[in-house]
Amino acid sequence: MKKTKIFIFSEKIKMEKIVEEYSKKLEKLGIEHSFVKHPPLKEVADIMRHLGLPLSDGFSTLVMKADDQYVVVIRRDDCRLDYKKIKKILHASNLRIAEEAEFEKMTGLKSGAAHVLIPNFKIFLDKRLFEKEYLLGGCGTFEYSCRYKTTDLQKIPNSQVDSLTQEGGIIASEISQTGTILTGITPSGSGHAHIGNYSGAVEQFIKLQQKAQKAYFFIADLHALTTIQNKEELQRNVESQVLNYLALGIDPEKVIFYRQSDIPTHTELQSILNNVTPLGLIKRCHAYKDKLQKNEDEENINMGLFSYPVLMAADILLYDVDYVPVGDDQKQHIEITRDVADYFNKKFGETFKLPKGHLTKILVGTEGQRKMSKGLGNVINIFEDEAIIKKQVMNCFTDPTRKTATDPGHVEGNPVFMYHDLINDNKEEVKDLKERYQKGTVGDVEVKEKLYAALMKKFQKERARYEELKKNPDKIKKILAEGAAKARSQATKKMMEVREKIGITNKYSSFSY
Repeated sequence: MKKTKIFIFSEKIKMEKIVEEYSKKLEKLGIEHSFVKHPPLKEVADIMRHLGLPLSDGFSTLVMKADDQYVVVIRRDDCRLDYKKIKKILHASNLRIAEEAEFEKMTGLKSGAAHVLIPNFKIFLDKRLFEKEYLLGGCGTFEYSCRYKTTDLQKIPNSQVDSLTQEGGIIASEISQTGTILTGITPSGSGHAHIGNYSGAVEQFIKLQQKAQKAYFFIADLHALTTIQNKEELQRNVESQVLNYLALGIDPEKVIFYRQSDIPTHTELQSILNNVTPLGLIKRCHAYKDKLQKNEDEENINMGLFSYPVLMAADILLYDVDYVPVGDDQKQHIEITRDVADYFNKKFGETFKLPKGHLTKILVGTEGQRKMSKGLGNVINIFEDEAIIKKQVMNCFTDPTRKTATDPGHVEGNPVFMYHDLINDNKEEVKDLKERYQKGTVGDVEVKEKLYAALMKKFQKERARYEELKKNPDKIKKILAEGAAKARSQATKKMMEVREKIGITNKYSSFSY
């Protein structure tokens, strides 16, 4: 086996002693690995989000107590444990995840820093780990994660492979033609769409709008209030976003397109769902935890941000949705929605469908580290001035190990080539650029210039449509009004059912929408 190299986005880093010692143990077992450094983070979801990776690219090492024995279970982070399966394998009556104090006593590691080498335990590897060639996991410290070759995990002493997680669950691989889909976009940042939005939401939604029986696409302007509390800014962002998505191809003939704030039942249902949603469920949500980890005073976190997952659940549950397209980092939103719906159904009777997520792509940002996001400023916009877009393209991260244009370069993991694969319809040109880049016969400037040219060609019609729509606000207003009327019809029907179920409707009621 080759000597292990340690990288953080292709740059060598100095290993801490604990990581160095752990690396030697892995090498001795023949487990191929490398390390990534990041800020001190305990939660898996926070690490993956910081690195711009989906949960399906990571795994967790869990200590579990089965009757009177402790075992270790290693499962991919996008998979849920199937307790019935594990109990059957272990011939156990009771099964639970070890508490923090138990975990630290049994392993000698801090909770959240678990790695794969835990001696004196039977270790169970879920078979879905091996659907990926490499996965990111713990290595005994909160400042580093380890990238393992999954097939080598079977070299862990005292380990065996079993089916330990739920099949199907909250993620659907295919969308039925008889199904209903819904997605919402928050007008954050400038409201301008970027190629990450196109890749992660719009491109796939445009394909799905042809397939699904019914499709809802809405501008989540009420969600924007958690961070935007300036009238002019919010107005500008909403107007820009409406233009963007109509120009990109959201078809009001096939899609019910509306603004969240035009349907008052969203917030009405949120108020009702607040009363069946456990506080602990919301405290585990990413947005709230992100604020706490950034040392924000809990006293200053607004209730809108804290309770936005409940509003998001209302956004979905009003419409009897079957599928919600989401990025892998947003799967928690679907889990919470299903949990909230389940709490309500158990208390008041079957009312809400439990939706499934449909995974969309996550695109890495121009700095090559994190998810492309307006908030991080690592985007390439679609409808901005050409000079701004060109500057964004030319500032893209490439390969830091390449000193000159004649040095062989890396294509894999290089954002510029990821964008070429997404945007450049001239696949022969992309193939040629990759070959020349790997040989050191083309420079970064030429590769970026060709990306810029491909981007302008790709979105030429959309940019023209954007300018045309911008000149016709009455047409857009009509599209939104018609979409809101259709959405309101379904939403009020569902709310009347909810009112009946909870007891607000009674023999003295005269209310109607």
